[in-house]
Amino acid sequence: MPVTLTLKNILKKILHRFSFVQRPQQRRHLLAPLIVTLTISTNLYAEPIKLYYENRVPFMFLENNQLKGTLGLPATETFKAAGIAFTLSEAPVARQELTITNNTEAACAIGYYWTTDRAKSGKYTLAIAHGMSQGIIIRSDNPKMYAINTMESLLDDPSLTIALRHGYSYGETVDKLLQQSKARILRPSDDSHGRVKLVAMAIVDAALFTPEEAAYQIKQFGTQANGLTFRQLHDSPEGKPRYLYCSKMVGDETIQKLNAAIKKRR
Repeated sequence: MPVTLTLKNILKKILHRFSFVQRPQQRRHLLAPLIVTLTISTNLYAEPIKLYYENRVPFMFLENNQLKGTLGLPATETFKAAGIAFTLSEAPVARQELTITNNTEAACAIGYYWTTDRAKSGKYTLAIAHGMSQGIIIRSDNPKMYAINTMESLLDDPSLTIALRHGYSYGETVDKLLQQSKARILRPSDDSHGRVKLVAMAIVDAALFTPEEAAYQIKQFGTQANGLTFRQLHDSPEGKPRYLYCSKMVGDETIQKLNAAIKKRR
């Protein structure tokens, strides 16, 4: 049961017990110390927020049991600076979002883009980082990719197959472009390494990545990279802010504390 509901029920019982006191002013005088004590105690013993992450270098990864990365570190530092207790939980993005939108627990996920649908189902903090624009990992020996250097040319070619992350939003602008794509879109359950492998094996023609993640992933293949290269798309929409995305069971006061900590970090 959420802590706020428990406190509400306790206060109702206290008010009922003190109903014999007829004068409102005298009743408030008797109840005030109890209410303050209960509120403080409830906040002290509230369950930590579950902070979801996905092991995805260079954005989020564990190092000496600490979450690091361009998104992971700002997220945990924000919680610590705000004085908000949290526990880390690793889960795929699709499961994270399902948990948050179903509102089954007090939880936040790291590094989400803002979308209208998500804003209806959960709560966003202020931005903790800013993303880069999307490009593609391709094989340099793929003749179908020689003339592809824009998002428009990529998505307008029905002969191409593009691998995207399963259950993932690339932000509203890119998502809308992808919905209109003439190219074949695959969303396999593979992680980032697996999607790059699909390119290396010529199963797909391209995989969508940001420059920093692409550099790391290509490096992991070493001599087996098979001519893998990253190509920036000239008309790719500008990178968007990345946020903490939380369930509605995370109270507004907690969101305000997180936002205050984010402002101090800027």
